[in-house]
Amino acid sequence: MNDKDESSCWYFAYGSNMSASVFTTRRKIQPLETEVACIKSHTLCFNIMGVPYSDPGMGGLRKINKGDDTRIGPVVGVAYRLSREEFGRVIASEGGGIAYKVVKLAATFEKDGSTAPVYTLIGRHDIDPSYERLPSPRYMGLLIRGARELNLPQSYQEKLASQLTFRPPQSLRYTAGKWSFDAFWKRVQYCIEQGVRTFKDDEGHVPAWFLTGFDCLLWTMWIHHDYVHSKIWGRGDGR
Repeated sequence: MNDKDESSCWYFAYGSNMSASVFTTRRKIQPLETEVACIKSHTLCFNIMGVPYSDPGMGGLRKINKGDDTRIGPVVGVAYRLSREEFGRVIASEGGGIAYKVVKLAATFEKDGSTAPVYTLIGRHDIDPSYERLPSPRYMGLLIRGARELNLPQSYQEKLASQLTFRPPQSLRYTAGKWSFDAFWKRVQYCIEQGVRTFKDDEGHVPAWFLTGFDCLLWTMWIHHDYVHSKIWGRGDGR
């Protein structure tokens, strides 16, 4: 395994892109090779702030440090070898870099134990673990299905299956609160998605001014949720 061919590169997926229904069917990415791999230096976490009441926490990576709980374990996923053009499409499909940034890490391939540099996505912002939010059952279902499709180690599949998820209460008050929150912020989300399509460059990234605007909207949304909306209608992140 190597990264010498400049016309292609290895991309490591650990979240919803592990699922064929997402990666190859919906996003229409066609990998040149597919290998099960792990990144021993990092673990899976949910430090990407999503949308309250729908997908509060999304998958990210956190560096494993000395003294961390030994039960944390390294992240396991799939390494796709992609053409540079296809890799750019992956970045665009992940929001043009508004939530994630591209990093280069060392992955170990399950097939033969060899290592190779891979590009993967981690959160743009270093969110403290205490501020992480729960993923939705929908999102975790994609990870669990992808892990099963790829036949990831059984212990890792069990870890994904045991992950706590955001379970909304079944009440009229909560339902009304979710509807009123979505009525505004889902429209904002749609505008952001359209902006990514309009302003992304050939490598799938959006300009710095767009990132600044996105960050302002993201934190405004979460402050609104944490200190205003949730006080009236109930929390939409499982905390």
